[in-house]
Amino acid sequence: MRILICTLLLISTCCFGQKKPIQNIASTVSIERLKKNLYYLASDELEGRLMGSKGDTLASEYVIDCFKENHLAAPYKNGTSYFQTVNTFKKNLLQSELIIGAKKFENWNGWNFVMRSTETIQLDNIPVVFAGYGIQNNLYNDFANIDVKGKAVLLLTGQPQDSTGTYLLSGTKQAAIVSSYQNLLREKGAVLILLYNNRFTADSLLQRKTSFQTVYKNPFIQHNNLPVLLLSEERANELLAPSDKTIKSLVQDISTTLRPQSFTINTTIGCHIQIGITEEKAPNVIGVINGTDSSAGCIILSAHHDHHGRDGKIIYYGAVDNASGTVAIMEIATLMYKAIEKGFRPKRTIIFASYTGEEKGLLGSYHFAANPLFPIEKTRAVLNIDMMGRVDTFYSEKRADSNYAYILVVDSLKRGLRNALFTANEKLGKLKLDTYYEQPQFMQRRLMGSDQYPFYLKGVPFIRIDCGFSKDYHQSTDTPDKINYELLSNQIKLAFLTTWNIAND
Repeated sequence: MRILICTLLLISTCCFGQKKPIQNIASTVSIERLKKNLYYLASDELEGRLMGSKGDTLASEYVIDCFKENHLAAPYKNGTSYFQTVNTFKKNLLQSELIIGAKKFENWNGWNFVMRSTETIQLDNIPVVFAGYGIQNNLYNDFANIDVKGKAVLLLTGQPQDSTGTYLLSGTKQAAIVSSYQNLLREKGAVLILLYNNRFTADSLLQRKTSFQTVYKNPFIQHNNLPVLLLSEERANELLAPSDKTIKSLVQDISTTLRPQSFTINTTIGCHIQIGITEEKAPNVIGVINGTDSSAGCIILSAHHDHHGRDGKIIYYGAVDNASGTVAIMEIATLMYKAIEKGFRPKRTIIFASYTGEEKGLLGSYHFAANPLFPIEKTRAVLNIDMMGRVDTFYSEKRADSNYAYILVVDSLKRGLRNALFTANEKLGKLKLDTYYEQPQFMQRRLMGSDQYPFYLKGVPFIRIDCGFSKDYHQSTDTPDKINYELLSNQIKLAFLTTWNIAND
């Protein structure tokens, strides 16, 4: 018994001894190195790191230099290359016109569409119906007296409300959850959705401001949604004029009667949108730290290095989004090498992934998820970093505690990810872990909006760590001088210790 007790004490002492050195290594995060790396990635020379551009390549080569310096294994071309080529498909708009009756309107003239989700459309003389809010359930049915098969359907956005702002379907100030009108209309045989946008002018100005950004087709997503055109009030009224209606009068009629006002519109519509495809290539950067247990699978530590590039002389530097995440995984590679030099190699293999094309629809991470180094079922977890080192608009001048990180943990397979994260933070004792974006009403955008999503679709648990949206989000003013490097350092320590915990649990 005495021998057993001594043995257990020795084991526990060894485990504790391993944890303390790792904490000490975490404390060696270098703010000087973070600044050097971030100022380069968000420099004029890299021109905003647009996917497939010279800046994207330079950023990739810079990450590779870090991986080489810290002895990460190169997984491609017989161990000689860190590059994973991503095939991309740029969409080029060749034609766009909307025909109402006998009148033709070019794109932006009272109508437009979302290029990323639109394919070639060739429709002529299509009948049109107005279907209110596109709702069908036991409380409210916009389709009770109309047939939408083979027709274009004019819809309002949102849900019907009475004069007090109470939603009709819920009876409260909170909108009811309804099924997607996309699915419903597709099942009913509609061919086109015309969506009235009461913010058309403001939204169009924003879209035109960002129209310099190229749009790409994602080959890993099969779009089976109906095409959607966005209409201004003027263009919706042009459509409704032969029926002696206006779009605002219909909104008022629904609010007053609390009943659907669906009907067949006395006109036809046509739409000609032609989109061409140009194939291009862009670089993912993948490096590997091999674990001690080849049967234990891998974890993926990821960030994206691309941003929006430039518009003429205006550079979108992307310092927080996501040069910050890129320097984070570079710094973690440095810390991991220090651990290995001291004899602490992780049990699981750690794959470091610096993706291109996140800003173009998660193209790099979709490609890697479809072409992984390890089988997906051997991937224990993903830890994705997208934006660090800034205080967001919620915290700025509003909350006292600005030493924080937002977290999103999805661990349906119960692999202890939350425990790995919170245990890491306890060792630091510095950060507030904010679960704001784990609330159901905010979670979907967070889930789908970064590079963990393609792996989530394949059933891989994940953690996302970030700092939220600063006032410079996706602006040319997102520059490296605005980064809070002390905060960035603390968030990187959290990510490093969390990665270590997942790799060794």
